[in-house]
Amino acid sequence: MDDIKNNILDKAKDRLDRFGFKKTTMDEISRDCKISKKTIYEHFKDKEDLFTCLITRECHKTVEILFSQVCEIADPLERLIHLIKSAISYFNEDTFVTRILKNDDALFSAFLSRKYHTLIDQEIISRIAAIVNEGKQQGLFREVDEKVVAYAGFKLFQSFSYMQTGQYLTDQDKQEYYTDVLIDFIVHALVKK
Repeated sequence: MDDIKNNILDKAKDRLDRFGFKKTTMDEISRDCKISKKTIYEHFKDKEDLFTCLITRECHKTVEILFSQVCEIADPLERLIHLIKSAISYFNEDTFVTRILKNDDALFSAFLSRKYHTLIDQEIISRIAAIVNEGKQQGLFREVDEKVVAYAGFKLFQSFSYMQTGQYLTDQDKQEYYTDVLIDFIVHALVKK
């Protein structure tokens, strides 16, 4: 059962990435999967449900990939630094997830965008807050509200990575520079003096 559902999601991802939510039909996904529409509707109640499951799967996969890369790093500060660098690298490669996070209107509507951002943001912020809390417990970080710091750090990361605020990140050299500036800012905001 999961194989069929994942196949449907994989084919839907390819089609949605190429044509967007509005221009993708269940008939096309059915054809791509070489299964009946009835079979698709056995797994998903409608196109929005399919899209919800796809976004949830892709976002959880992205979060797991990013945080699994840093879970072996004992030092919370080094973990945060590595997380920022690996996340920026990852978002430069994965166009589907990046387009979701950039609020690509061709991919889906603004209504759907807010819904998925909330889901993604909350999970990432809570994981970052846990790292900050660990750093506080170890006496490495100042006494701060880890949820507020995680939220602010995440929003800064967004603006200097996949949101690409202004024209700051038009080439690789500038992106590396702004990544270093972001890391320096976070380090100085957290580390006890």
